[in-house]
Amino acid sequence: MITLIGVSHQSAPVSLREKMAYQEKELAAGLKELTDREKITEAFILSTCNRVEILARCEGDRGVDCVRAYLQEAGRITSEELDRYSYQYHDADAVRHVFRVASGLESMVLGEPQILGQLKVAYAAARQAGTVGPVLDRLLRSALSGAKKIRTETGISRHPVSIASAAVELARKIFGALDGQSALLLGAGQMSELVATHLRSHGVEKIIVSSRTYTRAADLAEKFEGTASNWDGATSWLESVDIVVSGTAAPGIILDRETVRKAIRARRNRPLFLIDIAVPRDVDPAVNQLDNVYLYDVDDLEGVVEENLHERRKSAEDAKRYIEDEVTDFQRWLESLKVAPALVHLREKLHGVGAAEYSRFRSKLGPLTPEQELQVHNLLRSVVQKILHQPIRYLKDAAGRGEAVDAVARYQEIFHIRSDGEAEAPNENQKAGPTHLVEGGKEPES
Repeated sequence: MITLIGVSHQSAPVSLREKMAYQEKELAAGLKELTDREKITEAFILSTCNRVEILARCEGDRGVDCVRAYLQEAGRITSEELDRYSYQYHDADAVRHVFRVASGLESMVLGEPQILGQLKVAYAAARQAGTVGPVLDRLLRSALSGAKKIRTETGISRHPVSIASAAVELARKIFGALDGQSALLLGAGQMSELVATHLRSHGVEKIIVSSRTYTRAADLAEKFEGTASNWDGATSWLESVDIVVSGTAAPGIILDRETVRKAIRARRNRPLFLIDIAVPRDVDPAVNQLDNVYLYDVDDLEGVVEENLHERRKSAEDAKRYIEDEVTDFQRWLESLKVAPALVHLREKLHGVGAAEYSRFRSKLGPLTPEQELQVHNLLRSVVQKILHQPIRYLKDAAGRGEAVDAVARYQEIFHIRSDGEAEAPNENQKAGPTHLVEGGKEPES
């Protein structure tokens, strides 16, 4: 059974999530403790600021109980808290949830790309700890590659959905590209820092920060290798910068029409892009009447954000359809593992019959050269492969329809194939290890 139990920003308060969270250096110990439990054979832990999830391959309900017990002990939470704030998914539902998380459909900001990097780190930690075996390894690799494809084909993370990112996106529309541009930030609060992050990531070369408290301006400027400016000298920068972002806590207008008009004259009518993210507004709306001035306020940006959210929701619908296909493919693969032992045993049985018959009739063949011996062996192997072709196709098709167990039972009865033996497919009692391979490292071929 594949089981996922977790908490997220959607289900639990931060006070509980922070108790359950892991530092990256703690993952190895947590993973080992999970797989040391009798009914858990594979394990993976994802811990971010918004979610903590345990993905495990375990033995039935008793295995699920082991995962729950671990979460209570490691997170120092009660059974009642776990029941109230956690969610549980099993088998296909667990697989679907992993794909949704990897694709950003479960993120606080729909489609955000950071979760993909966090998943990669967690996956690497689980591989390093040796706690992902054939099933979870296949699932996580499929989820990571599927998420990349979803982002590429649907564009779900292409449209900015925060005020800060929308502001920078507007600037890109005005200038085409921001490489080499300069920006003045009025105010040194959290929003200004977010804007600076986006500006720098899009190639803005020079960032000037001005605040009534110079030390705050200096601290923010230092983070982005920028320049701090005294508040009194801030307006002088209007004559040279390309972009102005204002987000102060001033009670009224700090940039009036006349100040901006003088700056435009000094700029010789070179365009100036103004983004006012303050409430109440920092920039006089009349500034927008000036030629070569582009002013956007919070209402404009919220309109952009809402439009982009609408685009992301449309992309999310495409992503959901893709995920359903991936879930179906994974479940088929998982079902195919159930037929692997029967195929191995059938191949062994037929090769054994061929070898026995060859031994029985060998004396009647007379002297054979080594080349002739090899030709006889190749002939027997070819006959066995041709006999196996249709049974293999039948079992694989049955697995694809979710009928593997019944099909294997029929084969065991018809061909008198044992149901146990050394050639086992990965089972729920097999601890994580190398991916199961059939005959020479390959799955049965049709």
